[in-house]
Amino acid sequence: MRDVAAAVGVSVKTVSNVVNATGQVNEATVRAVRAAVEELGYRPNPLARGLNSRATDTVTLAVPGLGYGYCAPLAAAVFDLAEAEGISVVMEPTGGDREREVEVLRNRGGLSDGVLLMPTAITARDLRDLPSPGPAVLIGSRRVEGPFDSVTSRDTVAAEAAVRLLLDRGASRVVLLGGERKAGGDSAAALRTGGYRRALTAAGRRFDPSLVVETAQSSREDGHVAIARLLARLPGGEAPFDAVLALEEPLAHGALRALRRAGRDVPGQVQVVAFGNDEDAEYSSPSLTTVRADVRTMARRALDLLTARVREGARPRSHVEVPLTITERESTFS
Repeated sequence: MRDVAAAVGVSVKTVSNVVNATGQVNEATVRAVRAAVEELGYRPNPLARGLNSRATDTVTLAVPGLGYGYCAPLAAAVFDLAEAEGISVVMEPTGGDREREVEVLRNRGGLSDGVLLMPTAITARDLRDLPSPGPAVLIGSRRVEGPFDSVTSRDTVAAEAAVRLLLDRGASRVVLLGGERKAGGDSAAALRTGGYRRALTAAGRRFDPSLVVETAQSSREDGHVAIARLLARLPGGEAPFDAVLALEEPLAHGALRALRRAGRDVPGQVQVVAFGNDEDAEYSSPSLTTVRADVRTMARRALDLLTARVREGARPRSHVEVPLTITERESTFS
């Protein structure tokens, strides 16, 4: 649809109106769009057809905030894919608040045809108690059982792979920065902590809770302060750790600064890996090895599931898992 719009010199929305016979478009533009559609061999995407039957051509994307995890690149992917099909996206920041997440799923007034929600606080009980929920797909790290389709990233598996990488590179004591000492839970941090523990067990290593460093937030400052405090407690300057797995990328950038100020060589003395999608990883010093979610695939699969739900209504629930990949850079090899 974007190619048709560019060929005619109109907006994607105008092309959508012509293709789906909605809105008001002058006859000359209609003829030009139809000619371009024929010439380019465009065929309407089922997403647009499904949503147009619901009349608003709009979906709601509800996330805690753009600074949370991979929300920013995920939102960019959703906007890009939806725009290509003439679909509008309304962003709804929830701040990770349970009541706001519930309210988004209620979709009162039918302001959009469906909802993509990244849940952080909502529970399975909340989902069961929702009266007549509309079309929605849950997307992100957490899988919350309930009446909705979901697309999740395999955070536990990815954390296990990241720790295994560090151990294979010679690390013996891995700090989990931003982790949770208490086992269990379904937050992103809890899932990644589970993978960390699983990797240690598989390698025959003892779990040391002192190496799990909880942080109030996931900022650069939190990462810097946490690692600086660990280094300050070292007897005789000996490091009690030789690797760091940061559960959010800003924490890793703060850790790199603390290590640099303490004269610790990365990766010679301490290796560093982080969950993240930020392009800053490529340009940090040293460049940062990252565990990345395939947010474009997540966005594509979520939109496809939402389309099917809008179009077909009652159908079996679907769950899709999207893998994460490790991009190795200078912070784990020299």
